[in-house]
Amino acid sequence: MNKFTLPISPEYVAHWGLWEAIREIYQNALDEQTHDPTCIAKIEYEDDVAQGILRITTSKGQLSPETLVLGKTSKRDDQDQRGKFGEGYKLALLVLCRLKTHGVEILSGSEKWTARLEHDETFNSTVLNIYTEPHEEHKGVQFLVGGILPSDWKMIQKNIHASSKDSKLSWILEEPQEKGRIYVGSLYVSTAKDFHCGYSFPPGIIKLDRDRGMVNGFDLSYETSRLWVDRKSNRALELLRTQAPDVRYIEAHASPEKPLVNHQYRYFVAKHGPAAVPVSSQDEIERATSAGMKWVLVPETVKTLLRKVKSWFIPSTKTPAERLRAFRESYSWNMDSTMLQELDEIIQSLDPSQP
Repeated sequence: MNKFTLPISPEYVAHWGLWEAIREIYQNALDEQTHDPTCIAKIEYEDDVAQGILRITTSKGQLSPETLVLGKTSKRDDQDQRGKFGEGYKLALLVLCRLKTHGVEILSGSEKWTARLEHDETFNSTVLNIYTEPHEEHKGVQFLVGGILPSDWKMIQKNIHASSKDSKLSWILEEPQEKGRIYVGSLYVSTAKDFHCGYSFPPGIIKLDRDRGMVNGFDLSYETSRLWVDRKSNRALELLRTQAPDVRYIEAHASPEKPLVNHQYRYFVAKHGPAAVPVSSQDEIERATSAGMKWVLVPETVKTLLRKVKSWFIPSTKTPAERLRAFRESYSWNMDSTMLQELDEIIQSLDPSQP
């Protein structure tokens, strides 16, 4: 029997639990399947034993000792891969051992690997040890995690989204139980506060921190907006009306031919009539009222989408001099002294009553 010592503190990634450990192991299996489509990745549960066993299997390949080196990975620059930091399965073994109720073994080639947390005299600390011993030849790699209860298996199933049937596509998940839940490569990573729907993305679309527990807020809203702009959906109209983060950057993807843009325009005209003018500020309300126009107050984003299809002109109620004064106040920072002097002379000629 050989022993490999990994000097990792048992308290590392202290907030990780069973799901985070299983996620790291299963994502490696899915990455192997992505890399080689002839390789089959499976996650299976057996509850007909004293303690339920979870089997995570890849039908090809085998582990080598060099994979135990933290940071060692072949996936760092591969955007189609879920893992990139070279830590995943090592930390998963650490967490499973720390939980104590979940023994873990690995069958790889003609070896069995067993993970244990043990005191080490050299480091005078508890560290992770991996023991290897000869075993009956096994095709591929299989992780066996013990002590899995039916409730654990139910949780794991919930965190593996069915979009794995085509993990190269992005999906909007409108079911109430999926609200705010974010999946990357079909695996749950976090729940996004204030989002109205859940979303499943292929690897590489959304940036994840090295802990895979947090997504970049801008990236998320930008990509969810991209999904919604291609939908002719009343749900999307409601998200726009409430200014939900799901559609915060819809303008970046909007064009007249996009389904949501046209759907929003037709909905607006059907509800308010062809003469109605969308406005989104008090100034626009006052101008439209003075001009005798029928106006409808909408969020700025909705107005922008509507104006992708049709332009509305709202006459100004201000005099030319008033408009120039407002222009000067807004943009004087971008004009030199000569330009400002010329503008002041123009304003004075239009309205000599004002100094």
